[in-house]
Amino acid sequence: MSTDVEIERALAAIRATLNDQKVEGFDTKRIQGIVDRSMGGERKLTVDDGGGLHDESGARTGAIRRTDSGEWITERQNPPPSAPTPPFPPADQPVCGRRPSGLALDVFVHGLRPSG
Repeated sequence: MSTDVEIERALAAIRATLNDQKVEGFDTKRIQGIVDRSMGGERKLTVDDGGGLHDESGARTGAIRRTDSGEWITERQNPPPSAPTPPFPPADQPVCGRRPSGLALDVFVHGLRPSG
């Protein structure tokens, strides 16, 4: 399965190459070559005739299109779900066995002893 980095690299290569070379029309074979070269010569992603970029499973991972002004743009589509953010402990509870921040500094600077 292609990584997010590989997909982003392929999309950036397509956008840069087509815009630098001022390509007028969509050529699936040419764009597939750009993608393959961005993957080190391997066919990890495929380009369809409608401007879609697909991974090995067939899922659409990106889109390629030309604007009315002639600029080629690419966009990431259907990214994998991100990992859920772990919940943070309440501010008054110790984190990793430590007391809330600031207490150690007060003890050091003012010579205070923590209570409890």
